[in-house]
Amino acid sequence: MPVNVAKAPLPAPNPKLPPIPEARGPLNIKVQYPGAGDLVNSKDSNFIHGQVGNGDAGLSINGVPSPVWPNGAFIGWLPVPQAVASTDSLGRQIMLGVYELVAVVGMDTARLTHTVRLPIPAATPPVVVQPATVVPVSQPTYAAVGATKGPAPLKGTQSAKCYGAFTTCLLATPILSDTDRVVVGRPTPTGTYKWFLVPGTTVQVTGTQGEFAQVQLDNGQIIWIAKSDLNLEAAASTPTRVTIGAPSIASGGDWIDLNIPVSATPAFLVEETERGFNLTLYSATPGANTPSPLVTRDAYVRGVQRGGNADRIVFGISLSAAPFGYLTLYQNGLFTLRLRRPPAIDPSSPLRGLTIAVDPGHPPIGATGPTGLWEPQATLPVGFKLRDMLVERGANVVMTRTAHEDVDLAVRPTVARRNNAHAFVSIHLNALPDGANPYRAQGTNTYWFYQHSSTLAQHVQRQLVNEMGLADKGIHFGNFAVIRGTWMPSVLAEGAFIMMPDQEAAMRTAEYQAQYARGIVLGLEDYFRSLAQQK
Repeated sequence: MPVNVAKAPLPAPNPKLPPIPEARGPLNIKVQYPGAGDLVNSKDSNFIHGQVGNGDAGLSINGVPSPVWPNGAFIGWLPVPQAVASTDSLGRQIMLGVYELVAVVGMDTARLTHTVRLPIPAATPPVVVQPATVVPVSQPTYAAVGATKGPAPLKGTQSAKCYGAFTTCLLATPILSDTDRVVVGRPTPTGTYKWFLVPGTTVQVTGTQGEFAQVQLDNGQIIWIAKSDLNLEAAASTPTRVTIGAPSIASGGDWIDLNIPVSATPAFLVEETERGFNLTLYSATPGANTPSPLVTRDAYVRGVQRGGNADRIVFGISLSAAPFGYLTLYQNGLFTLRLRRPPAIDPSSPLRGLTIAVDPGHPPIGATGPTGLWEPQATLPVGFKLRDMLVERGANVVMTRTAHEDVDLAVRPTVARRNNAHAFVSIHLNALPDGANPYRAQGTNTYWFYQHSSTLAQHVQRQLVNEMGLADKGIHFGNFAVIRGTWMPSVLAEGAFIMMPDQEAAMRTAEYQAQYARGIVLGLEDYFRSLAQQK
């Protein structure tokens, strides 16, 4: 008996997207996400996408009509299936949910039963008063922070008990002059990255919580560092207090160095202001002959003031323009804050002579669309088109990858820095976590990490929206590894949603790939032209 499944209406077509090719093949239902046996981590509703082989098909999923695009792709938004208790092959309890998909074209019908896992409901625990979650140490302990070939957990400690206290060192291997290796500190164990310490810095550990150690930089500053980044064996037996010598300014042409002689590797924080930086050195004491203010005759660095208190020294650096980039360096008893000058720009040809780092996002990993388009397969041709457009405008281009091989996330910004790039742009396609409605959340957004990158993000976002025609989801702070480089403005663009059938189909076309690339180029031009106007 024929099954009647009405064809659900599609969203209004987007004139900026190229036409979707039509599929008229036999019905064949394939679910791309969630995969069979995948855990769907949503309490009420979730998306499911894939393809049915024929764009004329009507599709129902658990009785809910779901739109099918002309190429046979679909994405449904519907309640999570009812959970059914079961056991796995090892006899462990699991919860299963079943999607029943029915596709119909004329007299032809296809069915698919698709089973996924659902979260096991957590038992409601009794209400109890929890003790303090930070386990204090009983006496001062110090350790070094840094990197070794393998993990180096805190020895002799537990998160439930902690006897004795320790000074620790941020795990130290030989410090190379051309490394971007840092040790990350956070304001809370789950907080965003804020401190980026040099390997070998000695810090005081005051407590532990799970995989993190509570570290005191001075009497007024507590941060959290992963235990695996601490090395007790390299620790000092007494607190390390840094004495600074007389700072000096040195010009390197494209940059200006604030050089500070120090008695030991300092824990520090660099914070950007609208027209400058604040550099804080913790547990630091000024030595003799450390003048304030520091005299400078550089047109970019207007002045350097020294302040602080008994526990720390703060250098306030005033600039004649907004910060463009910086590096922190430490070698042979000299701590350097290297300030990068904004490049000289010709407003009529703002990219000429600049070096732009182009980062086609992924692999490893990456999102996949309903018909199987994998994110790295789409971002690479966008990267090539962006490269060609930049070269046409007189820019030099550094590509972080030119083939479908894995490139480590940490390597990508390092490649840009070593090539002295003036901007870094990472190209991505978005997808959503379980429980988010793709019909509402889709659009274009751009991410930045450091404040000096936010203006570039604004320009790129505006031009991407103009070129790609999708909803403007704005710019956002994003704690992504590839945009945490400090030497240049760095942004990560999520131009389109690969999980949406019309946008996935568009990203298969050279036409829309070029629109994505053009949006980035125009945003870069606007940004660097704005720098010329500041002078």
